[in-house]
Amino acid sequence: MKLNILHITPDFNYACGRSYYVYLLAKYLGRKHNVSVITNGGDSLERLEEKGLHYMLLKGLKSKNPISIAGNISAIKKFIVEHNINIVHTHHRLAEVIALQAIKRIKKNKPSSVFTSLSIVKRKYNIEYRSDSIIAVSNSVKEMLLNKFNLDKNRIKLIHNFTDTEEIHELEIIAPRSRDHGEFFMILAIGRFHNDKDFETLLKALNILKKEKIGLILVGEGNNDIDYRRYIAKNNLNVEIIVPQKNLLQYFLVADVCVLPSTRDPFPNFMLQAGLHRVPFIGADVDGIGEMINDKVNGLLFKAGNEVELAEKILYFRNNKKIADQCAVKLHEDVLNNYTQEFVLPKIEQLYRSLIKH
Repeated sequence: MKLNILHITPDFNYACGRSYYVYLLAKYLGRKHNVSVITNGGDSLERLEEKGLHYMLLKGLKSKNPISIAGNISAIKKFIVEHNINIVHTHHRLAEVIALQAIKRIKKNKPSSVFTSLSIVKRKYNIEYRSDSIIAVSNSVKEMLLNKFNLDKNRIKLIHNFTDTEEIHELEIIAPRSRDHGEFFMILAIGRFHNDKDFETLLKALNILKKEKIGLILVGEGNNDIDYRRYIAKNNLNVEIIVPQKNLLQYFLVADVCVLPSTRDPFPNFMLQAGLHRVPFIGADVDGIGEMINDKVNGLLFKAGNEVELAEKILYFRNNKKIADQCAVKLHEDVLNNYTQEFVLPKIEQLYRSLIKH
C-alpha cells in the first residue's frame, strides 16, 4: 500500500540538521510513497525540487501570533484533506502543536501523527510530544523524553539519526585519500553558529595551537557569526568561514580531522558524515556524541568547553596518524553498519504502517 505522507518542518536550510533529516526522509520515502513537505521557506528548497518532491510554503509556520496560528491550522487541515494524508510527521514542537490541532478538526479519515525529537531541550511547555508516536534519534533523547517529560515509554521509538550512502563519491572508493595537501593540518567543523555548538571553544583551542600550522574550515552561519569573526581577526587565526551549501564533499576531502565541540547534541549528522567520509573525528563528550564515540577506538572525546583538552586531542591525532586513520576506519564501519538509510528507513516505514493499522 502506497502511503500519503506529510512532513512539516520550519526553516528548510543547509545549515540545519533537522532540514537534512527531513530531506533524507522525503528523498527515500518518496521513491515508494507520495510524500509532501510543508515549510516556511529556506535556502535548501532546491533539494526537494531536484528530487521532484511536492512542497508547500506556509510563511508564518513559526509565528506564535494567534491569528497566524489559526490560519496555519486551517491551511494544514485543508492540505491533509485534499491530499488524503495518512501520516503527518512533524519535526518541530510548534509545528507539532499546529498539526495536531489541524488533525483534531478533521471529522473522518484522520491521519496518524508522528513527531521526531531531534533536540535536547531545556524548556518545557506541557503541550508538546502529543503525537501518536515519538521518534527519539538517540538514547540521550529517549532518556530526556522519559525523565523530563514523563512520556509513556510505549509511545517512544528509538530510531537513530542517519546519513546517506549516496553521498559517498566514487573517488573515495577507488582511490584512498592521502590528504597530502600542503603544510597545514586542516580541521573541518560544520554546524549552526549557536551557543550549543560552541565553536568558540574550538577557536580558543586553535589559538592555543597558533604556532602549530593548523588551519580550520568552519562551515555555517548564525547569531554568533560576528563574534567568531572578531575573535579570528583579533588573534590572527588561520580560519576560513564558508557559507552553508549543498555539496560539502570538497571539504571532507581536504580535512585531516572533523571537530564538533557541542555543549549538547542529540546525535549530530556531522559526526555521521565524518564517519561516512572516513575522516577522523573529535567530539565533546556529551549526549549522542558520547553515545557514538568510543575514545581512541572510533574517535576522540574531550570535556565540553575545555579548549586546552581539545587542543591536546587535535595534536594527538596530528602526531599519531596511524591511530587517527584506524579510528576513522572504525567510525566508517560503525556508520555503514548502523546509521544509513538502509537501516533507518525500514524502521520508520514499519512505524507508519503500525499506526495506520490501529
